[in-house]
Amino acid sequence: MIKCISAIYFQIADPPLFSYDYPFSPISLSSSSVQQGQNDMGILQCEESSSNSTLSNPFHIKEPREFNGSFVTMTEVQGLCRDKQSLDGVDRMLQHFRYLVSKLKEVDPRKMRHDEKLAFWINVHNALVMHAFLVYGIPRSTLKRVSQLLKAAYNIGGNTVSVEMIQSSILGCRLPRPGQWIQSLFFPKQKFKAGDARKGYAIEHPDPRLRFALCSGSHSDALLRLYTPKRVFQELEVAKEEYLQTNTSVHKEQKLLLPKNVESYVKEVDLCPSGLKEMIQLALPEHFTRKYQGKLWKKIEWIPHNFTFRYLISHELLESVVSF
Repeated sequence: MIKCISAIYFQIADPPLFSYDYPFSPISLSSSSVQQGQNDMGILQCEESSSNSTLSNPFHIKEPREFNGSFVTMTEVQGLCRDKQSLDGVDRMLQHFRYLVSKLKEVDPRKMRHDEKLAFWINVHNALVMHAFLVYGIPRSTLKRVSQLLKAAYNIGGNTVSVEMIQSSILGCRLPRPGQWIQSLFFPKQKFKAGDARKGYAIEHPDPRLRFALCSGSHSDALLRLYTPKRVFQELEVAKEEYLQTNTSVHKEQKLLLPKNVESYVKEVDLCPSGLKEMIQLALPEHFTRKYQGKLWKKIEWIPHNFTFRYLISHELLESVVSF
């Protein structure tokens, strides 16, 4: 599912995207935002496309040996074009995706092991959110965006499962959302009642690293990638490193800028200052940590979550575009 919908996003991004091979953050083209739709796959008009943008390489890495962690190659999508011509061009892929979605009703997550549930729900969550944007467009108002994402749902094992259920009741990881006071007022946290079969869908215990794997279409989100049962724990660790690699910056060599998403993770795992320093040092280029040594660790500024629409799609997913 996640490969198929990534292929669809790749095809209907405006302007068209191209694959680039770069050791840290590839040059990529951005796309324009879309106008909101009123029905499933309706005919819409595209807005004028924005100018091309580049994903920067903030640490100026040229060779793999300069880097301690994994390397990231990705493509950036800043919007979708959903006019009739664009959607007709991906009709075969859309039909295949709908078929895959329809098969979810035959899946029983209660029979899965913990690692299988983790990989399954991460992939389903990310595909469901992307599907919602594909169907309804990108809402301009905060209330519409919150309600759209929280209400989007699939039939899984004969039960309705929404984005909100996956985050709060199944995975135990609620992502930041715009207008959280609106969410608290109109969309309180959902809990499964006694006897609800969906209680068995939940993972055995939450994993704080999930916030680096779940994507909700925001600029501050993690990289979209595929998760597999056999390697899900290693993949979550890589996702955490990738998030630090692509979201850490320095302001005038005086302070370290980190996303609030990282601050939330630090609080969840009760990480001490020295633990935070070690985590960042392991993820970032050696020459970067060598240059600043102990200068910045006491001057950290937590950057608020940016809810502007964007997807960073891993090249491992985009390589599958050829097969569709």
